[in-house]
Amino acid sequence: MSDNQLLYHYTNIAGLNGIIQSCKIWASDCRYLNDRQELVKALDLFLSKFEGPKREALSNAFQWHSFSRCHCVFSLSRSPQVLSQWRTYADDGRGAAIGFKAEFLSPKGINNPASFLVHCVYEDHDGFIDGLTKRCEQEVEELTKMHQEAVTINTFWGLIDKNPRPLETLYSELLRIKNPAFLEEQEARLVINVSANQVQTRVANGLIIPYIAHAFLDKDKSSWRSFIAPEIWLGPKCDDRNMHALQVYRQPEWSPNMGLRKYDCGYL
Repeated sequence: MSDNQLLYHYTNIAGLNGIIQSCKIWASDCRYLNDRQELVKALDLFLSKFEGPKREALSNAFQWHSFSRCHCVFSLSRSPQVLSQWRTYADDGRGAAIGFKAEFLSPKGINNPASFLVHCVYEDHDGFIDGLTKRCEQEVEELTKMHQEAVTINTFWGLIDKNPRPLETLYSELLRIKNPAFLEEQEARLVINVSANQVQTRVANGLIIPYIAHAFLDKDKSSWRSFIAPEIWLGPKCDDRNMHALQVYRQPEWSPNMGLRKYDCGYL
């Protein structure tokens, strides 16, 4: 996707305030998303394309990688005007949609975790997986070779821990598969791969959810907030005073005439 593309994260007002204040976003373990079977189905479909040593290697690799690492997802949309998103994720229209520049969501660096920004695929999942087996042929071959050279299964798992990149790539692609019933959401996902011991936990709706707090901006550069997130849309039911409250961050681009907008769709 284009680096200049804006992608929108729908959230409530508390989420908006937390993201802007901390310059961090929370990405949740993919197994705790609304449709927790998405990845299971994608893995099964992918494995069905292989047999023999390759299938055995991939099956063992996925098993260990799912135990030892977390694949955390931060959900976005290509549009700030999806009514179902406002209803479901932005406090029934009382929240906001933050428009991030795609290029800054996934910073590259030695100390940054592996992250991938991908668009969801809603249709022809079988065809998508066929293409994936060709695109990721090198990753599959690498894992198969590691599996063949390992003396024991524990040795294989140790090799995966030392070189998680092939599986990080595969998981980020498999997490693109999404139920076609959600096509309207136009979802893009920031997938962040981290060791299981790096995650924190929070509680929502009676469920303990593993997540990672991902910094999209260093604290010493907090004055660049509006450069990273040039648009903030307030929901149709949002109190207009929130627009004025954002002025405390002294971001010239965040003004009612520029980056701050109201989604006026008549939904009350």
